[in-house]
Formats: sequence, C-alpha cells, structure tokens
Amino acid sequence: MGSGVALFDYDRDGDLDIYLVNASTLDRLAEGTPGEPNRLFRNEGGSQYVDVTEAAGVGDRGFGQGVAAADFDNDGDVDIYVTNYGPNALYRNNGDGTFSLMSGGVEDERWSTGAAFGDIDGDGFLDLYVCSYLEFDRELLDKLIPRQFCIWKGLTVNCGPRGFDFQSGVLYRNRGDGTFQDWTDEAGVARRDTYQLGVVFSDLDLDGDQDLYLATDSTMNVLFENLGAGRFRDVSLVSGAALSGLGSEQAGMGVDAGDVNGDGRVDLFVTNFADDYNTLYLNLGELRFVDSTDVAGLAVASLSYLGWSISLADLDADGDLDIFLVNGHVYPQVDGSDVGESFRQPMQVFFNRGDGTFEDGSSRFDAELRAPQPARGAALGDLDGDLFQDAVVQIMDGTPLLIMNRLASSARVAVLELVGREANRDGVGAVVWARVGESTMVREVRGDRGYLSHGDFRLYLGLGSAEGIDELTIQWPGGERETLLGVRPGSYTVVQGIGIVAKKD
Repeated sequence: MGSGVALFDYDRDGDLDIYLVNASTLDRLAEGTPGEPNRLFRNEGGSQYVDVTEAAGVGDRGFGQGVAAADFDNDGDVDIYVTNYGPNALYRNNGDGTFSLMSGGVEDERWSTGAAFGDIDGDGFLDLYVCSYLEFDRELLDKLIPRQFCIWKGLTVNCGPRGFDFQSGVLYRNRGDGTFQDWTDEAGVARRDTYQLGVVFSDLDLDGDQDLYLATDSTMNVLFENLGAGRFRDVSLVSGAALSGLGSEQAGMGVDAGDVNGDGRVDLFVTNFADDYNTLYLNLGELRFVDSTDVAGLAVASLSYLGWSISLADLDADGDLDIFLVNGHVYPQVDGSDVGESFRQPMQVFFNRGDGTFEDGSSRFDAELRAPQPARGAALGDLDGDLFQDAVVQIMDGTPLLIMNRLASSARVAVLELVGREANRDGVGAVVWARVGESTMVREVRGDRGYLSHGDFRLYLGLGSAEGIDELTIQWPGGERETLLGVRPGSYTVVQGIGIVAKKD
C-alpha cells in the first residue's frame, strides 16, 4: 500500500516543511514491535533540511498510511493528522516548534487510509473525513494460506481486497473546542460497500460549500453532495463519476480535483490499476460528469502503469492545470515475467495544451527522475521560494525523492495564501477566480490531493508572460466575496475582509 507525505509550514517561517509517513510489517505488528517513526524535516532554505522529529514530538510509530494537515483549532498553527492500520494520531501544534498528541475522538483503530479536512457546515471550524479500507482479519488470512493466492496473467499473486468485509469511512464534526464527534450517520455519508483510499473535499457545484468525493478500490467511486448544515446526499451513480465511461468499476487509488479545460467548473481525476486507464471526469455542471479520458489523450498512456498519487498543478505556469502522476506495481512477480509490466515504474507528467487535451511531457524529467520506482504518495508545493511547485515522492522501501521544478524559469506566478477570519483560518474551501486578459482561472484552497498525501494550501496562479492578474475574486467558505485588482507576480498573504497584508517577491 505504501504511505503518504505532507508539505506545510509547521513553524510559520515562510518555508514548506516535509512530513513523511512510515509503515511497518504484519510480522512486526504481531510481535508488538513498533514501526519506524514518521519523520518531520524542517526546511532551512537552500534545499537544506533538518530532522526535527524528536524535538517536535511527531514520530508516530504506528503502521503508517496517510497524513492530512490543517489548523483545526484556528490558533494560527498547522496541526497534523496521521492515519494508520491501527489507532490514528492527531498532533496539535503548540506554536513553539513542538506538538502535543491529542485525544480528540479521532483515534479510530480501524484500517484508515486517506484523510481530508473541510468545513462541512460553515461554522468556521474544519471537520475531518477519514477513509476506511477494509476489515482486515489476519487470522482468516493465515487459515487461507496458501489458498488466498490468485492467478493473474499466469502469475501467482496476492489477491485484491474482495472477500474482506467493508468498513465505512468516518466523518468527524469539529466541535470547536479541540474535540470531534462522529457525524457519519447524521451527515448521511455512511457507505459500507466500498474499499476507500482517496478523498477530496471540493465545491464541485460552486454553490459555496464543499462536496465529498471518494476514490475506492475495486468498487464504484462515491460522490456526496453537500446540502448544507452538515448534511449530504449520495449522488454517486447519477453523477456519472462513480464508474468508467464503459460502466465498469475501477480500482481507484488517488484523486484530485481541478478545472482542467478552463470552462470554470471543477473536474475530477482518479488513478487506477494496471491494464486499466486513469480516469478524467469532466464536470458538465449541476454535479454531472462524463468520462473524457480518451478525448483528452490520456487513456492509452496509462494502460501499462498502476497509478497512485495524482496532482493537478500548473507545473509550467502557463495558466492551465497539468498532471503529475506517480506509478508503481503491487506485484513484484511481474519482474522477470513475460507480462510486459514492471514492479518499478516511471513517473509521468502530462502538459495541458490549453484546450483540455494533454501531451506526455515525461521526457522533460532528468534521466535520474525517469528511472522506474515503486512510488506511492506524493505532494506538491514551492520548497525553494521561486514560486514554482516542486514535489516530494514517497518510495516503497526506498529513499523519498525531492524533485525541484525547473520547467518555467521565465514564466510569472502569483502565489496566494488565504487567511480566514469568519471562515476557517486556512481558508479551506475558498474558491478564487483570477481573470488574466480574456482567460479566467478557477482554483480552490485545498490540501487533500493524490494518494494518502497533503499538498500546499497556497494557490499557484500561473501567468505565463502576462504582467499580472487583472481581477481576482475570492469566494470565502460561506459565500462572502471580495475582489482585488491588479495583482502582480509574487507571493501574497490575503486576509478575509482586509485584503493583501503581506507580499514577498
């Protein structure tokens, strides 16, 4: 399964820090031996990092899976939530470089995978959705050995999740006092027929509140429409975003949301298993989607890969969202076989042509980065202060990759950090329209991206050769709007109701 990575500024010094999740083995778990600790690396600038895990107190040693980060208590510091196979961990940022392990009611001892923060009821406090993969029974598995193996392309391999019982994901409502309550049934988001891995909160119908989308393994994906007041409605099948365009269930791993064709609506992209394609769902409006993968030129390019983390990001700063994908197989047996696939697989980048179609730009990676890897989680954000989004990629049983973006040194970028006052402190759920000439970009403040990972909250608005943004409209969570004019390239902090309060060129 692998594990995730998060990028966030834990010490508020203006640089993105790196949090890496580590996993374990079932044998170590059975022996009572803890897993390797998760790691927090403080960004010192100049591509230098210091391991501050022990000093910060965030070295959770559970069977690590995913991570989400957000200021859940609105005190101005980013907190950390870690998902595990076993009890999850919530770390509250003390504001002095250290964290405290909280018992806020979100420990959850099931097999948790993806997690995402979003304000489901507009009360200014971030709520939390946690995916549950399945009800794993080690004793049952041991009894089935060696009969639990399956035949795939003539190879004897481990079987997929089918046969294990489902577990519903959990929606936790933030009480605003540092604790959460299980709101799953009250919200109407209990689904006990899917194997959940990826999750995003996104305002897919642009009505001012965040909807909930789940990428699920071997079962149909799930879309819940936010009705307000912390209530949702399941619109999965009628939305068109539950199955492929062929009507098939796929093996959803990672997911991201963003407007890829410039029509002002937020689309969805889901990664899937090998011999299937990753799926691009274009948003037609009113929570209706259509599988447009082949039309976009993306279907054939993903057939021989098993996709994990996905980020829709403007990598070349031309104003259009590109695609950053990491891949890796789950069957080591494919190496040395004649099935035409490999356990280690290269990453992929697809550049947006500006008309909703894409071209494979993976060759623009350095040769070292094109080397196949068993990659899993990945997160994007500007790590070196040049305003272009870099990447950190988690590698199974290997060293994480730090990838610096040198694609668009001549392009201009405006980076926005939104700070809520009536809304949540991180501005999660805010939607921004940026008009540059005759084009308008739509972007959302979110950290939940890809597979088990968390990217930078800041908005990256690629301007190409333009002098600046003509008009910038911000819709804060709850619907309040404000407009800024003539925003030039650079990095800005924008406070709700006040406007730009800080600029860093």
